Amino acid sequence: MISPAPLMIGLRYWRARKDTRFVSFITLFSVLGITIGVAALIMVSSVMNGLEDRLKGQILGSVPQITLTAAKGDTIPTVSTFDGVKAQVPMLASEALLSQGGQMSGAQVIGISPELEQPVSPVAAAMVHGQFNNLVSGQYQVLLGSGLARKLNVWSGDTIRIMTSGGARYTPMGRVPGQRLFTVSGIFELGAEVDQAMALIHIDDAKRLLRQSHQSRLYLDDAFTAPELSTQLQQQYPQLTVQDWRQQYGQLFAAVKMEKRMMSLLLGLIIAVAAFNIVSALVMMVTDKTADMAILKTQGFSRHHIMQVFTVQGMSSALLGTVIGAVIGLFLTWQMQPLLSMLGIWLLPPGQPLPVLIDYQQVILVVLGALLLSYLATIYPAWRASHVNPAEVLRHE
Repeated sequence: MISPAPLMIGLRYWRARKDTRFVSFITLFSVLGITIGVAALIMVSSVMNGLEDRLKGQILGSVPQITLTAAKGDTIPTVSTFDGVKAQVPMLASEALLSQGGQMSGAQVIGISPELEQPVSPVAAAMVHGQFNNLVSGQYQVLLGSGLARKLNVWSGDTIRIMTSGGARYTPMGRVPGQRLFTVSGIFELGAEVDQAMALIHIDDAKRLLRQSHQSRLYLDDAFTAPELSTQLQQQYPQLTVQDWRQQYGQLFAAVKMEKRMMSLLLGLIIAVAAFNIVSALVMMVTDKTADMAILKTQGFSRHHIMQVFTVQGMSSALLGTVIGAVIGLFLTWQMQPLLSMLGIWLLPPGQPLPVLIDYQQVILVVLGALLLSYLATIYPAWRASHVNPAEVLRHE
């Protein structure tokens, strides 16, 4: 707890610096540095959070978050009662080769039940041509991602061939991959990588084409809880094969998380440099106010009180810079897309707004981190001021 007298003296030193203009100059730059660092860290963190959230919604919302596979002849139990499970739907999935004319492309073919998938699948809301419920059992229709459709140069009504080793058959000519002609009945666009590598067919058609074991896919309230939930399911149902999205997209999200940490570290170093500029300003102030400290000691100030004086002075600059930086950072984050649009800047393809997600807990951590670094920067100058020897300083006064 800071005593009233050190608080008053520290604030007075911080405000009145007419005779220490160079110290005031250094302090001003430390305040500006903290302001810029805090604002930049809030803005960049919010954009990275938004990008991660968009990827989670677009990619992990459309691919199987958790896949349960039973051995041939076994059934898959109902696990939708587990915490965090939003829906459990039947599914069959396999890697396949799609071709049309001279164009070929690999993709993941997923057999779905449109009636069960429509309420929970983001693909249903991302159709740019055709309808999600166009998939009808026995008509061998397929929904393609927009990127995959461009690769194959096809549109609704065109016919493509799907070949997969999952439904391979043995013939007198040897092992032949399962294949079938499908009619493109719709195209979806999620604005993510899956648009170039995913095709949806009816689950009944998938059973005839793939000849695989029964599978179920789980939709979760939060896709990032999949690793913990898949471990629980594997322990409770050892007869099942449990896989989650990490097998396919784990490296992508690990890279995004690493990039977030590196950006936070680099911007945190800006705050650290600015905070430790306070050391220079306080050391000069200590040198200038040595006689004042000696007089205060003769008036009964303890070393602890002297340290409080310079801690208050240093933390006043840090608090001012942090508060201004947080306000500017939040304002620019809220208004980022309108400002960029006004300047004609599109960081993403034109028409796609920059995703921004403000995590207020993260903002609080940034503010507390900046204040902590600033406090650490005040310790040495304050300790040095507290060790002033009044007798030696005032001997020549």
